[in-house]
This record gives sequence, structure tokens and C-alpha cells, in this order.
Amino acid sequence: MAIFYLETKPIKRSEGRSSVAASAYRAGVSLVDNRTGVKHSYEKKGRSGVVSKDCFMYQDGQKIQLDRGELWNTAEKAEKRKDSRTGRDFIANLPFELNSKQRESIVREFSETIAKCYKVAVDWAIHLPDKKGDNRNHHAHILITTREAKLENGQIVLGDKTTLEKENKELKKQGLPLTQDQIKALRKEWEVITNHHLALVGIDERIDCRSYREQGIQKLPTVKLGARASENERNGIATRKGDYNRLVEKANSENWQGTMEEYIEKTIYDLELEIIVESRAENNAEKPPKMGDIERKTSSPIDTTSRPLNEQQTHARGQNER
Repeated sequence: MAIFYLETKPIKRSEGRSSVAASAYRAGVSLVDNRTGVKHSYEKKGRSGVVSKDCFMYQDGQKIQLDRGELWNTAEKAEKRKDSRTGRDFIANLPFELNSKQRESIVREFSETIAKCYKVAVDWAIHLPDKKGDNRNHHAHILITTREAKLENGQIVLGDKTTLEKENKELKKQGLPLTQDQIKALRKEWEVITNHHLALVGIDERIDCRSYREQGIQKLPTVKLGARASENERNGIATRKGDYNRLVEKANSENWQGTMEEYIEKTIYDLELEIIVESRAENNAEKPPKMGDIERKTSSPIDTTSRPLNEQQTHARGQNER
């Protein structure tokens, strides 16, 4: 069934990340980061895993195609601080019930909505499911600039930070929606667009951007593994996220009615009890038996009737009685 997943996070220089590298991977191309001099090559990814891609912006109502290498090097150059945010990445699940063109239509519509709303440049790519993973995992990466973009004399120019990147204190002062509210609105937009395209082709499945709790569903959500954890799990290496999801699935299979924190506490408590019982059993098996615990054999009663009398002793006794 179609599921809802759309998350966003910034590309942070303080984490050693580069928007140029992020774009190269997502689009499956080779790009040189002019700031570091590093060439990021992902042509192999592009040949086997990238279905479609686009890089553009809107200006005066017109869609303008952009060179992603120029765009993201401009984004890197525009930021001077060591902890700068040079881009913002969205990752979204695409319904496997749709075909490639239908999935692409969803991404195009959503990306164009963001470009027009925030006046940013957008660089998106659709990835196929990993061959070793879930074959339903069609997903899109949508990379946007953290600053408003425009063309001046044929050159990309990045201006002020968008409201998505401004601090809530400043947004509140200006009477603008807080960051979390803007992201919530974008998640709702993804839901509306996706459900529209599902309906267009006669598919009854629908996605819902609300949490299980908001929907009144007593079910715990799993977390997204991510590329590294997914690869480790496929190779038989357990990860923290994988362990967490397995615990969530166990809780849901038991129709757990509490929070995940409560279920973890219960699991730990049950495990402690098991360890205590096993330890006691092992200790009892190793201890030598006490004297009171040794089984004693009951002596058989003496059968005096079967013993022959000593005639000599009887004769002597009879003489003395005389």
C-alpha cells in the first residue's frame, strides 16, 4: 500500500557536507566542488539508479533550466561561515503502485510549487529501489537553495535566506509561520499532490501526512534507516535503527497500547527478570548438594527369625539358670 514519507534536513558545512557533493550523488553525475577542489563522481549511480532529474528555477513566471554544477558552487560560495547551511534536502517516498511517468509528475508538481513559493532553485532526482533492498522503495531527492535565486546577466545570483532557514524568533517578530509550521504545510502539500495523482489513475490507496497519534491509530512508527544503515542491514550487520524498527514491529504485533519509551522500559524489565531467573538456575546447578538434601537409603529391618541360634550359648545360659 502507498505510504507517506517526506522529511527534510539542511546540508550543513559543519558536518563536513557539501551541496555540490549532494547534488552529484542525487543526480548521478560528476561535479567539482570549487571551494575544496574535490571531484565528486557518481556516474555509476546515475546509470543504474537514477530514473529522471531536473534542475531549474522560476523567474517572472518562466521556468529556467540551470546547470547544477554552477548552481551549487554558487551556493557554496555564497556562504562564509563554517557552520553554514548551503542547501536543504527533501527525501520523499513515491507510490510503487504508479508507473515511472506518474511518479515523475508528482515530483515535478511538488518541486515547482516549492520553487514558486520560496523563489529558490530546485535540483531533484528520482531513484530506483536498491537491488538488494525493498523493490517498492521508489523515492525522490529534492535539493533546494537556502537563499532566493535569480538570474542577472545570465548568472545565478543568490539573495536573502528563505523563511525556511530563518530563526523562529525572527519569523515570529515578522508575523510569519514558524519553521515547523512551514514544513508541516509542505508535508500536507505532498499528501494532496500524491493523492491527486493516485486518484487520476483510479487507485483507491491514499497517503496521510498526519502521525499515527493524530489519526487516532494506536500504532508505533518506525524510523527511516537511511543509506548506510540499509546497506549494513542488507549485509547482515545489525544497526541501532534496525534494532529499533524490529522492536517497534514487535510492539505493534503485540498491539501495544503505550508509548515506545514505555515498551522499551517493559522490554528491559522483562529481560532483567529472565536474566535473574537464568542466573539463579545456573547457580543452583553449580552448587554441591547439602547434607539435608542427600537422599539416604532406608536400612532394611533385621530378620531375627532367620538367624540360627548359637547352641553353645543357649546351653551355657541354661546351666546358669539352674
